[in-house]
Amino acid sequence: MAPSLLPGVAMLAIGRIGLLTPLPGPDEGTGAASAAMIIDLGRDQDSGRLAYHLFLHYWTVLTGDSLAMQRLPSLIAVALAAALTGELGRRLLTPGAGLCAGLLLVSLPIVNRAAQGAEPWGPALFLATLATLLLYLAMDRPGWVRWLGYGTAVALTGLAHPAALLILAGHSWTVFSRWRLSRERALFWWFPVTVLSLVPPAPLLSLGVRQHTGLFTWHPGTPWDLARAAPAEFFGSLTAGLVLIGLALAARWTDRELLRELTALAVLPPLLLLAASFLTGPLRAPRHVLIALPAVALCAAAAVRGLRLRTLIAVVLVAALGVPGQHAVRRADGHLVTAYRAAPPGPPRCRRRPGCAARCCRAAPR
Repeated sequence: MAPSLLPGVAMLAIGRIGLLTPLPGPDEGTGAASAAMIIDLGRDQDSGRLAYHLFLHYWTVLTGDSLAMQRLPSLIAVALAAALTGELGRRLLTPGAGLCAGLLLVSLPIVNRAAQGAEPWGPALFLATLATLLLYLAMDRPGWVRWLGYGTAVALTGLAHPAALLILAGHSWTVFSRWRLSRERALFWWFPVTVLSLVPPAPLLSLGVRQHTGLFTWHPGTPWDLARAAPAEFFGSLTAGLVLIGLALAARWTDRELLRELTALAVLPPLLLLAASFLTGPLRAPRHVLIALPAVALCAAAAVRGLRLRTLIAVVLVAALGVPGQHAVRRADGHLVTAYRAAPPGPPRCRRRPGCAARCCRAAPR
């Protein structure tokens, strides 16, 4: 119970600190708009956030449109993601390693930033981590109920933000790894379940690809800008991130296949993001692949092997090095700046319809 409960409670407690201090960022506040305007914005400019902004719209209808209520779903989602990371560690490694992984995740500034923003990154992190946990449960004891739960989690992950579906790259390697060892035919259910789960987010994904292609026909940034800024923005603190990466690289475990699976979950989503950036133009930010952080934390926890003193030193060191980043995301302008400074805030706005990114509107003078 402790490996999941303590990180979740810690995230709720830490995430509440300075929750209302930062001013709304450029992607916040949309949930308070009308449903028709949200649909127009999603259709014309950013389909990836459409489903979450609609959810946030109806959430604010029920709870009020204060900044605290708009950010509360993200805080709850990230707390659940920390709890699920601890549960993953408990099931795959040891209870001590699960607790360490959950606390390491809580210590990262970028995770706190996701918890304090009315944006889809926190819910996407939670749903992707839930899908990973359900995948391991389905592989251990295959059954239609567990595969249904996994497919539902994948579909919701894609609706939260299509970029979070990059976690499927790690899932595919995990299934292949387990099949190679067991030759169990029930694992092949992963393929039809995953294909069916991609049906709900498919329109958002298709529209998002077209929007991305149009957006970066004028974008002045380069993929190298994204690559240079990725480590600092991926963790929210370059030094804390380097320590976490160092621990992950030092991971040792008796089950080497499990370690390879966690490595794939940690490495493949960021690599695919960078590869897509070089092929189609620079994507907005490494926040698209925060879904890889639980696996990075689990690999780092495997390095300390759940030993109390090592766990304490690792968590305290990462937390201490992340303090400047924690302060930065809680400043008044903490949601207005990003480590990836090469990207402008967005395409020119249409005078007739806010948020329009159509080619004719981009060419028109403001």
